[in-house]
Amino acid sequence: TGSRSSARIRLCTHMRSWARGGRRPGPDTSKYMAIFDTYKEADAEEPSIGPDGVEKLCADMGVDPSDVTLLVLAWAMGASKMGYLTHQEWETGAGRLGGASSAAELQKELQALFQALLGDIERFRDLHSFTHRFCREDPRRKNIDVNSAVVMLDLLFKPTWPAHASSLCEYFSGHKQLAQRGVSHDEWMMALQFCREILPDCSNFQDDGAWPVLLDDYVEWRRAKDGNA
Repeated sequence: TGSRSSARIRLCTHMRSWARGGRRPGPDTSKYMAIFDTYKEADAEEPSIGPDGVEKLCADMGVDPSDVTLLVLAWAMGASKMGYLTHQEWETGAGRLGGASSAAELQKELQALFQALLGDIERFRDLHSFTHRFCREDPRRKNIDVNSAVVMLDLLFKPTWPAHASSLCEYFSGHKQLAQRGVSHDEWMMALQFCREILPDCSNFQDDGAWPVLLDDYVEWRRAKDGNA
C-alpha cells in the first residue's frame, strides 16, 4: 500500500508540473552525443568534427562522402560549413537523430529521414533550399557554382525525377554563362517546382513568363535535342 501511495504521489507531482508548463523528460540522447566525441578533433579550440572526422564517420556509416546521406546529416543539424560539424550543430540534430547510438544506426536514421523527406514536399523544399546555402563557398555570394549545382541536383532529384535530373544536369554542365555566374537561389528553387509540374519531355510547358530565363532556355534546348523544336 505504501509503494502504491508513493507512486501515486510521484505521478500527481509530475502531472501538476506538466500542467504548469513543465516538459516531460525527453529521450536519452547520451549515446547519440557520444558519437560526436568519437569523431571530434582533439586539438580544436571549439569542439567540432573536422574533415578527417567527417571522412571517418562516413567510412563507419558505410557511405561515400559524396552520398546524399551526408547532405541530409548537414541539413538535420543546420550545419553552416561544409566538412565541419560543431558541437552545437550536433546537439541540434538530436531532435531528429537522437535515437542513434552508433555510426551504423545513424546511417539508418538518415536513410529513413531522406525517404520521409521524399514524401513530404514542404520538408524536401527546405532541404533543397538549405543545399543552396550550404554549397556557397563564400557566405557573401548569392550563387553557387555550376559544378556544385549539378552534383546536388543529381543527388536530390534522381530518386523522384530521374529523367529531369539527367537532362538538367547535362544542360547546366554545358551552359557557358552558368559556368561564369553560377546558379541563383531563385533559379535553384524554381528548378524544383519545374520538376514537379513539367513533364520530362516539356510537352506541357507554357512560356507564360512564370519561369526564370534559365528554364525557358532549357526547354528550348530540350525540345531541340528531342527534335520537337
